[in-house]
Amino acid sequence: MKHIIIGTAGHIDHGKTTLIKALTNIETDRFEEEKRRGITIDIGFAFFDLPSGKRAGIVDVPGHERFIKNMLAGVSGIDLVLFVISAEEGVMPQTQEHLDILNILDVQKGIVVLTKKDLVDEDWIKLIKEDLKKTFEDTFLEDAPIVSVSSVTKDGFDELIDTIEKVTEEVDVKSVSSAMRMPIDRVFTLQGFGTIVTGTLVEGKVNEGETLILFPSMKEAKLRSIQVHNHNEVSAYAGQRVAINLTGIKKTEIHRGEILAHPESMQVTSMLDVKLKLLKHSERTLANWTRLRLYHGTKEILCRLVLLDKEFLQPGEECFAQLRLEEPTACKYGDRFVIRFYSPLETIGGGVILDPNAHKHKRFKDEIIDELLYKEAGNPSEIIENLILKHSHSFLNLEEYVKLSGLPIEEIKEHLIQLKADEIILELSKNVFIHKGFIIEKSEELIKMVNAYHEKYPMRLGLLKEEVRTKVFPDLKPKVFDEVLQLFTDVIRVEGKYMSYKDFEIIYTSEQQALIHQIMDHLDKEAFKPTSMPELLEAYKQKHIRDLINNLVDTNQLVKINDQIYLTQMMYEKAKDLLKNEFTEKGQLSLGECKDILDTSRKYIVPIMEHFDNRGFTKRVGDQRMLR
Repeated sequence: MKHIIIGTAGHIDHGKTTLIKALTNIETDRFEEEKRRGITIDIGFAFFDLPSGKRAGIVDVPGHERFIKNMLAGVSGIDLVLFVISAEEGVMPQTQEHLDILNILDVQKGIVVLTKKDLVDEDWIKLIKEDLKKTFEDTFLEDAPIVSVSSVTKDGFDELIDTIEKVTEEVDVKSVSSAMRMPIDRVFTLQGFGTIVTGTLVEGKVNEGETLILFPSMKEAKLRSIQVHNHNEVSAYAGQRVAINLTGIKKTEIHRGEILAHPESMQVTSMLDVKLKLLKHSERTLANWTRLRLYHGTKEILCRLVLLDKEFLQPGEECFAQLRLEEPTACKYGDRFVIRFYSPLETIGGGVILDPNAHKHKRFKDEIIDELLYKEAGNPSEIIENLILKHSHSFLNLEEYVKLSGLPIEEIKEHLIQLKADEIILELSKNVFIHKGFIIEKSEELIKMVNAYHEKYPMRLGLLKEEVRTKVFPDLKPKVFDEVLQLFTDVIRVEGKYMSYKDFEIIYTSEQQALIHQIMDHLDKEAFKPTSMPELLEAYKQKHIRDLINNLVDTNQLVKINDQIYLTQMMYEKAKDLLKNEFTEKGQLSLGECKDILDTSRKYIVPIMEHFDNRGFTKRVGDQRMLR
């Protein structure tokens, strides 16, 4: 079912609130000051049922220039605007500013409502309508229907309701498959219930009992109950005005402008890459680092402007820019925003968010501009591919790409399937995605690194895997590393803790082979009283001797007991067999008994037995040992 939010817009005292009351019988001015002064200060809410049975939510906004901030909070998320103009006065200053704001926010549908028709004649109304054609030229209201009404006599209301019914059929349905997101426009407490927040559900679906997150504070709250247009509901959907009762959080911990959303659906940011356009009738020329006011959703944030492809931004021009925010927020790719000058306050432009989680850029960089052009084109598949290429080194999963892109998860999944089928990306376990270009780049880096190592150390088996991980894949967790290495088996070989070029082999000279035999024979003859390794290295001073010894250990020809003592594999196994036989017969042996069995001294038996303990062959029990 389609859910519709209707907003009002127009100059102060042109009859917006009176029109809504006549249409819905609901008074949207909530504050005593609003009723006493006869002007709307903050946004108000109502609803009414169309002839088709559809229930439309209504957001009434203030028209006074001093309350544009509140007006902006109200029009975020509307589907259709009732653009109210007094038939007595016609176009006024806030008429133009509200029109600018709605154009910037890319509102697609609207109805122009000429109010107070009972105070003027038909000829005057015709003149006003002619004047409006010029005002609305090249805007979304250029071909919008114009309906004249009187909120006092209700004249024209049947036509207005029929027109609303017709135009709502043309409104695009909001996505309910996306993660739930609701910018908060009101926070209050209700006795017996606690904290209540209200807002327009701009996308997704939310259910009773869900745990939600407040962005950007990242505070957690549980949804206790939902009301839609004063009725309790189990679920709410995109396009509805919603009141949500939250538990686990106080009213003082929530503020207008924060966003209630599903966990892991967005990412907090302090920088946005945007396409920014300055209004053609603005009198401002923007320079780099100008301080501005950003309006996104229901939030106002101070920011600094970084012009990425221009020295200055003139009225009517557009450019790529980065907004450096003075406080964090959360948003998504494709969100619209409005920019107002810092002081004096005036609406000067706005645009669309291209990267909701941007990194700091230098100006006039071709690669940055090309990337933003890519994102501006709006091809979701290209956006996702580009994100994966950019972030492959971080080995991100599906949920993290949802946050980075701001695209619906179902849409991302579809494009990922196609990108995999086209062999552009690869999927690892746990929904981790990396780009083929990243694999090619890292293959070249690994080949260069491994070959350089082999050239420098020809008698070593290869680099330590852990060293490769920290240098080439610093963001990769060790437990995922082995899976990633499988992607490079056409260029590298992994054996144990070492990595080498795929076809690498250690080729010993005849002198080196003879030396290996000498060392092994030497240690075999000494059995369990071997010459210490430092002494052995001193005795055999040939080139690469230390690498040869390490290779004998790594290929299980020598067993390293400690830094001093090495046994040949044959002597090592013989020691185990001798001890095992005695342990089997006696159950437990003292250190002295073990020494006698191996015919060695305390200098050797202590480290040998500690080694066996550590390897799980024996277990120490007091002063005795037994087989584990």
